[in-house]
Amino acid sequence: MLVPTDFSRGAELALKRALLLPRVPDAAIHVVHVLPPDLPVKRRAGVESEARTRLDRMLARARRRKAAAGVRLTAELLAGQPFVEIIRASRRRDVDLIVVGRHGRRPIRDMFIGTTAERVVRKGDVPVLVVNLEPTGPYRRPVLAVDLEDSSRRTVELALRVLGPEPRHVDVVHGFHVPFSGFIAARLPSGEASEWTRAHRAPAEKGLTRFLAPYLDTGVRWKMVVRHGDPRSVVLATATRRNADLIAVGTHGRSGVAHALIGSVAEWILDAAACDVLVARPIRFCFELP
Repeated sequence: MLVPTDFSRGAELALKRALLLPRVPDAAIHVVHVLPPDLPVKRRAGVESEARTRLDRMLARARRRKAAAGVRLTAELLAGQPFVEIIRASRRRDVDLIVVGRHGRRPIRDMFIGTTAERVVRKGDVPVLVVNLEPTGPYRRPVLAVDLEDSSRRTVELALRVLGPEPRHVDVVHGFHVPFSGFIAARLPSGEASEWTRAHRAPAEKGLTRFLAPYLDTGVRWKMVVRHGDPRSVVLATATRRNADLIAVGTHGRSGVAHALIGSVAEWILDAAACDVLVARPIRFCFELP
């Protein structure tokens, strides 16, 4: 795992969560801090020294935790644009997961360039776990968002790895679209409009049942939640009702003008969710970094 840090509370929470995740024997957690590339020469040595000291202290605190037993903890100081260096470090070390803390929101700035976490999600090629909550143990109330496409299988499989043996109960949410729903609701009696919605709900429920069939022997009890509406609203509403501690969602890797105009369900949830968000990546998807 790779854990970027700016020495904020959010970064501390990310490292704490990384230590609590299920892991293989001899697992490694690599912590990175990215310095600005344009530091004045006279200040660089002092800033680097202070950053290394803070990295050492961060690792020392982590090693004292019971959850750190058997984990190889290392740290590295980098320089450059944060999201670029984080992605480069993840590729260089062939990491399985980037765990990053929420560093707060700056609405005007983020409207144009996004937070570091969002840019890592958008341009990286490994899964990202964005930590919002104080970790107290394994995730127990997860919500998985699926659209029934093949990319959603990566979301489910990644979530199973991150959840480990707990919990045994997982909500799987699918928001389905009803064509002309606004027109029909305005023109038809309520009974006929409801019948139109039910006619589209049935294939959505059958599709979700087929989608989950390969995972019925995992020991998890899947609770299907099928709702008519915008997937973003459906997922967040379900997470709020369940008091979810994790939302798992996939991304299709849309980029360029289409992304700017349409946006991403994953990034929208990432920005709006109060709980942690796990974002799966599509297979063989990679942006070229500067």
